[in-house]
Amino acid sequence: MLRSQWVVLNKRSVLFALALILFLFLVIKGVGVFMPRGIGKMMPPQQMLATGIEKTRSSASFRYQTETRLITAGNAGNDFFSKVEGERVAPDKVHMTGVMMNTPIEFVQVGASAYVKDQQTGQWLSLPGNKLSDSELFYAELNPLAYFNFKDIPNLKYIGLEKVNGEKLILLEMRPNLMDPFLELRLSDYFFKVWLSPEDYRLRQATLQARDKQNPAGGIEITLRFWDYDKNITIDPPIPAF
Repeated sequence: MLRSQWVVLNKRSVLFALALILFLFLVIKGVGVFMPRGIGKMMPPQQMLATGIEKTRSSASFRYQTETRLITAGNAGNDFFSKVEGERVAPDKVHMTGVMMNTPIEFVQVGASAYVKDQQTGQWLSLPGNKLSDSELFYAELNPLAYFNFKDIPNLKYIGLEKVNGEKLILLEMRPNLMDPFLELRLSDYFFKVWLSPEDYRLRQATLQARDKQNPAGGIEITLRFWDYDKNITIDPPIPAF
């Protein structure tokens, strides 16, 4: 009789142990869903951002989209300046198409030569010796990573994980000082929200806002999106009309 009771108690102990193991497994698996999987454990925000920017810059290729809005008093967020999609292939190839100031535009940069499409004739115009993709006038449209050259970031916060287009991304908020004097010539008080991939910390989305120094009620708002990292993207120089 004692043996029967011992067998029953022993079975209960085994079932309890199995249930406990299963519970711990599910907890660990659940935590893994919410933690970055590429590195193994969460990095400090400064390291996540630095790693993400470095890996984004060193990518063989990627596609991007930018939307730029001019903010004016009483009309915030309604004045489109540009909306374009582009693709970049290392080290010096860019293809961009979209709308700037209500005007359709298509642009190709290969090496030191730029090509702009005449929207009326459909022909390409060649601009040899002009590397417009590095021009400050077209940072958002042709070189969005230029906004991630920082002198320092005195205010950087890890906000948490946020679902963007069905994907859980790491969200950081920051108020950086930019390296390029052109970007701070007319604008100030930059505020960034940056979404990083939990797999490798590369940039997936960012929004930045800045105030107009001459008109504090106005400013600019830019939304950036990045995808198709290291894909097989081909950018060839078009045949110019002359």
